Amino acid sequence: MIRVWCLLLAMVFSGAAMAERIPVWIDCDPSAGLFEQEVDDALALIQAFNSNELKITGVSVTYGNANFDNALPIGRELTQRFGPEGLEVFAGARTKEDLGVDRPAVEAMAMAIAEEPQHILALGPVTTVGTLAMEYPELHDRILSVIVVAGRRPDQRFTPKKGVIRAATDFNFEHDPEGMQAILDTEIPFVMAPWEVSSQVWVSEDDMNTLKGTGESGAWLSENTASWIKRWERFYGERAFNPFDSLAVGFLTHPELIETVDVSVRIETREN
Repeated sequence: MIRVWCLLLAMVFSGAAMAERIPVWIDCDPSAGLFEQEVDDALALIQAFNSNELKITGVSVTYGNANFDNALPIGRELTQRFGPEGLEVFAGARTKEDLGVDRPAVEAMAMAIAEEPQHILALGPVTTVGTLAMEYPELHDRILSVIVVAGRRPDQRFTPKKGVIRAATDFNFEHDPEGMQAILDTEIPFVMAPWEVSSQVWVSEDDMNTLKGTGESGAWLSENTASWIKRWERFYGERAFNPFDSLAVGFLTHPELIETVDVSVRIETREN
């Protein structure tokens, strides 16, 4: 676990030159800066912005960790301060009711994919990406993969360590199962970066203090992670957290660090 996270830190601030970058669109639901709200999207965005392996073609913001009206300005601030110059941020789904609604992000994503085949990193509820899959079937073979931060095995409980009673939901999936089904109904290559992967990695308060001294983005992350770490300590007894969305970015930039398996996928509906 320590080895993986140290390498993730290196991925965020690596200065190595890359011959050809991987094109990717990022759909996210940032909430960093709001009290005790998760910082994973911000960490993943800054990681991606600083990854020489990636060519980010666009960013879209959806609802999820924060309501849409809070998430959109956070996404725009992060991208303006730390992203490549000129990178645009588009408004995606406001709620799950926007599945099938042609929001600005859907059209922008479609235009980017028509111009260049690329991956989609879906770091939040997949309503915007599901709408793209429904409305633009002619682009399916130009989507190299959709990578979602979601998925669990049958009867799997999401708890950060043994003995913890409080379990988390499969957050992104449970916000919009219909949107996920819309993607699964296609032949688009589909990758899940679930809790099962991210729970093997812990980011501690000391890790964030290390980032604080690396520059403006590291200092911003350290400052805006403090209340999130306090929440994890209160709920789970750890002054650390699992960086869910970072592992999805890491799948593209450093796939050799993450073991993958082929599985069949289905959506089951149960009472709880």
